[in-house]
Amino acid sequence: MQLKLNLKPEVNRQNRFLNLSKVLGLIGGLSLVNFPALAQINLATLTDIIGNNNQVFIEDQVAEVKEKATLGQEIRTEKARAQIDFNTGANGRMAENSKITVGQCAEVQEGVLIASGPANGCILGFATGVQGTTYVLNVDKNNQTNVSTGTIRVLEGKILLSSPNDPNNPNPITIEAGQKVSSLTSNLKLSQISIQRMTKQEYETIITGPLFQGFKTPLLNQDKINDVCKVLYGNCRPLGGEKPVRGLW
Repeated sequence: MQLKLNLKPEVNRQNRFLNLSKVLGLIGGLSLVNFPALAQINLATLTDIIGNNNQVFIEDQVAEVKEKATLGQEIRTEKARAQIDFNTGANGRMAENSKITVGQCAEVQEGVLIASGPANGCILGFATGVQGTTYVLNVDKNNQTNVSTGTIRVLEGKILLSSPNDPNNPNPITIEAGQKVSSLTSNLKLSQISIQRMTKQEYETIITGPLFQGFKTPLLNQDKINDVCKVLYGNCRPLGGEKPVRGLW
């Protein structure tokens, strides 16, 4: 059994307080958004680690399978991928070098999260309302400009995209399977967002890549994805059909 030493208790307490304050502020803003109640998240359990077992962290402490992140806590990966179960019955997977905060939603701070089932997500101030959707949230940070941009891709089902920063536009945007929105920034309004169709290559790159390779337990509704891909694009490569490619999540 691995012994975990907390050598910086004061720093860790401060970090937890800052994270909790950040999430409570986010929840306050998102109170304007009508989240599906069944998809509201307050607990995430680590269920699988692919790669270096010492490269997944909860609150900057090395985490092991079965450990839990509660409201306001952060889960982070480095040279490892991770699968998590949410209290809503949904599950998700984090790519390498990714970071999420557990709140009323799974808020992606950096990197990639795929979520499947009733799991609301947040990205750069935008909120996704779902019931049983499989979708991918991606946040890229430009280290030179310190500006983050986001992309949301829907693989199966649909999501409703809302923004508490755009109170004059209360109607959410519907994004359906095979569609995406990209170049999201924190100051963008809903009226400035355009929905794009994902190419077959883009869709297949996701479903044959690292987010679908090596995990012990399938994502919720994972069996529907190939059927959706065939409806959208014709014949598609099967899930997990390629070896992981470095640099692609």
